[in-house]
Amino acid sequence: MRAISLVKIVLLAAAVALPVSFSAAEAKMKLPPGACAIGKKGVLSSGAACSYQCSTVTNTCAQQTCWNGALNQIWPCFGPFCAPKCGG
Repeated sequence: MRAISLVKIVLLAAAVALPVSFSAAEAKMKLPPGACAIGKKGVLSSGAACSYQCSTVTNTCAQQTCWNGALNQIWPCFGPFCAPKCGG
């Protein structure tokens, strides 16, 4: 009887540990050399720009660019002249 209880505990612990290990592996996404992570799933390649904090009132956005793995804020932009939105 005790052996069955011990087996159930071990199986339950394994069932809980398995999904945790997969989610940890997904979180450690490998980026290409020099790329920047945008949010949880977005990737911006080195030298590329994207827009964020867009205002519908003024029709302007702030922009940032990725240089060697670091995001740097650059000039603001107006409406149709903006880079695509970051992460989407």
